Amino acid sequence: TSQSSVTANVWNGEAVHWLKCINVEKEVRKENSTMKNGKEVLSLLGDKVSSSILRDGDSTTIGKKNVLVRQCCQTPQRFRQALFYCHCEATLEALDSTFSFRDAVLNHLLDCESQLQHIESCVHQAATEDCMDLYGAEANSMPPPFLFTFQSICSDARLSSIARSLVSATKLPNANFQRLLQKTFAAMAKDGLLSLYDPAEDLYLLVSCGRVLEPFLKRSKGMDDGGFFRPNIPEPFFIRSVPRKRLNELASHLTTQQSDSV
Repeated sequence: TSQSSVTANVWNGEAVHWLKCINVEKEVRKENSTMKNGKEVLSLLGDKVSSSILRDGDSTTIGKKNVLVRQCCQTPQRFRQALFYCHCEATLEALDSTFSFRDAVLNHLLDCESQLQHIESCVHQAATEDCMDLYGAEANSMPPPFLFTFQSICSDARLSSIARSLVSATKLPNANFQRLLQKTFAAMAKDGLLSLYDPAEDLYLLVSCGRVLEPFLKRSKGMDDGGFFRPNIPEPFFIRSVPRKRLNELASHLTTQQSDSV
């Protein structure tokens, strides 16, 4: 009898699991859309599951407050401040479901960016000058943006070690290692964190707030940091890759900051 009870419980657990899966599938079909990011998936998992993922966060704040103040997920504050981004907005990758490799790449890129204070120290100096000119900043008027190659990330020993540890238990670790690198870059480009600046040179731009987005937004209003009028500029291609919602939230945040400082 006890064995029958255990077996029944196992089957009941299996049944509940698959019924939940069927319910999620129905909800997805009802929405007639494709899951793109964590925010969309959470809405289908129910309050209990989503709250366990968010811990102290709250999915209802997503989209209602800017990324600096909302408590929606466990994204490091560094990414929120430097990129105006969080994991809720991230394109998912099955090989890196916890974003451990993606976060390591972003930390590495932000570390490299922070070390650049003058354009003369840039490895890709000519491209950096051209990039700054596109969003209306003069060379040496501010710390330069960070441009880098895909290969420089692939050849970094620490990042490679993290990526290989994530795929080591898969059936095709070498193939999945390459896939993880490529899919991570594609996801970050889709999310507007990176932009392929020069395909011929395999050169990418880190689209950070302080060195790309904020200078462009200030200049797009026809003003420089000194408050003097300057001619408006067209939107560069790497700005167009950034989600409109993020640009609008950042612009609103900058306006609030400016009002508070007066």
